[in-house]
Amino acid sequence: MPFLRARLCIVIETIQIIKEVLEEKPFSVKEIFEDNWSSYLLTNKVRDIEQKEVEKMLSCKGIERGCFVFHCNNCGKELIVPFGCNSRICSCCGKRHTDKWADKLTKKIIKNLTYRHLTFSMPDILWSFVKEKRELQKVLMDVAAATIKEMFSFALKQEVVPGIITVLHPFGRDIVFKPHVHALVTEGGYNSQNKFVKLGNYIDYNTFHKKWQYNLLTALRNFIPQSIIDLCFRRYLNGFVAYIKPEKLHYGKGLIKYIGRYIRHPAIANSRIIDYNGKGVTFYYEDNKGNKTFKTMSVFDFISAIIQHIPERNFRLVRYYGVYSRNNIKRYTKIEIQSVIEDKILNKSKEKRVVYCPCCFERMELITYVKKPPSKDMGMITNW
Repeated sequence: MPFLRARLCIVIETIQIIKEVLEEKPFSVKEIFEDNWSSYLLTNKVRDIEQKEVEKMLSCKGIERGCFVFHCNNCGKELIVPFGCNSRICSCCGKRHTDKWADKLTKKIIKNLTYRHLTFSMPDILWSFVKEKRELQKVLMDVAAATIKEMFSFALKQEVVPGIITVLHPFGRDIVFKPHVHALVTEGGYNSQNKFVKLGNYIDYNTFHKKWQYNLLTALRNFIPQSIIDLCFRRYLNGFVAYIKPEKLHYGKGLIKYIGRYIRHPAIANSRIIDYNGKGVTFYYEDNKGNKTFKTMSVFDFISAIIQHIPERNFRLVRYYGVYSRNNIKRYTKIEIQSVIEDKILNKSKEKRVVYCPCCFERMELITYVKKPPSKDMGMITNW
């Protein structure tokens, strides 16, 4: 049995190495920041949160972040597994965060309902105001949710409360600051008798666009010049775009990951960077039709474009409204909200992490985790 297990581990390890070689990319966001971040700080002023998140990303999987320590009871080998950084701009940690969020939300959403994906955008004349006053990003999310509730109630001819999960997305495919809101919405809502009323296939898109425009500009009156508000009404007579995708989404982890891909990941994936020569960065992006556009930027412009999308500390990119709001979720879903962490980090890791000894291929035991760098004689140091 140990022999078969050892052979199996060797095969798995070989496949993983081949996979990593095939997927290896010559350039990465982390590499560009490592080469240029110090020079960038000499001539550019950054927000405190930007500096913090970049420094976290640069230390990702570094032993200075702390680590898990595994021990092999068979041969005595010790294995050190460094922590990730969980930075907002780290490509490595973005997927892990999305998966955790998806698992958590899958237990929260209401089963046996269909969902729709809505996207709320606004014209470029407003982008700079939202970037300058980042608290307006929450206004976008609040107004999008209010517009959905208003339009659903109008379409159903009665007051209803839909389930709404909004995600603030600050960038476009070209990594320009383009704040917009993605929303995962139940296809209908609960009326005053707590009965779910399903929304029909027909939605008045013209009214939807104009209502989104009116609600948003009304909410922004206290933050931006009145002349800009008036210009938006005159220039966009058909309202702002509120796109409702035709696909109907059903309960399951696939549903959550569908919308989850819009959160927490950095503005650009490493796979889209096709050239970096120390002075400039070239990457590509695809439009809605799948056509590729190539774009070249100086290194400093590229760094500025990436870090501008880092939200302020404690700003929630995902918010819940209607049925899924904190006040309503227990009423409609009968789910108890947990106010404390379920498991301590060590116990949780013992359940999820399975590591085999690189020497004898026996299963290793997680013995502890440390917050400070371990001593040099603790054994093998590796990324995992």
